[in-house]
Amino acid sequence: MKVLLFGGTSEGRILSEFLKEQGVETLVSVATDYGKELLTPGEHISVRTGRLDLDGIMELITGFDTVIDATHPYAVQITENIRAAASKTGVRYLRLIRESGVSPGDGETSFEAVFDSIEEAAEYLKGTDGRIFVSTGAKELEKYRVIPDYEKRLVVRVLPVVESREICRKLKLSSVIYAKGPFSYEENLRVFKEQNISYLVTKDSGSAGGFKEKLDAAEALGIRTVLIRRQREEGYTIREIREKIIEMVSS
Repeated sequence: MKVLLFGGTSEGRILSEFLKEQGVETLVSVATDYGKELLTPGEHISVRTGRLDLDGIMELITGFDTVIDATHPYAVQITENIRAAASKTGVRYLRLIRESGVSPGDGETSFEAVFDSIEEAAEYLKGTDGRIFVSTGAKELEKYRVIPDYEKRLVVRVLPVVESREICRKLKLSSVIYAKGPFSYEENLRVFKEQNISYLVTKDSGSAGGFKEKLDAAEALGIRTVLIRRQREEGYTIREIREKIIEMVSS
């Protein structure tokens, strides 16, 4: 049995450790060096680094029995490509679904505004005043340029990697925090206070991404939260995928 695991998330690390414990030959594919840092290669586990398009995934997937997609819940394009490659090659596909951080009780009504994309959120923020804390990642920061004086209004928190630094440099952002999460309630509270934040823009990254800690800190300070909604998709919890791995190993 051979498994191709697309990781780069905390769940990917957990699953790679579990596969190693089960003695399953596994190749973990991550997009960045940061994703590689989350892993511990060893017996039965090898790691490759670098972004892949559909053709690259098609080439890589050959020879594997199962592919597990544990990529970030907002990495929509890579998930579509992995699913398509698995379908075309007949390889078993398992998508890991991260639990939502949105409260079932209040749901989306507890937010200042909820949008399906960063473009929509940025359009909304054009008509607001005050500093905006952005925690939606570096790759899509370009989309916030429609906001007047975005260079001064935005406070962004991104990974301390070369790609993020280059993007922020090109956008000439005056307030950038380079750090690895997840972040505690106290850390968020301190940063929000220091930066005099009026709006928080965040994705529903769930407990693994420190989502609740951000929301609680924003609520404590009266900061208005703008949520980028997750796309609905079908898949399995990390517990269910573990169970399926055990079934496959024992069959």
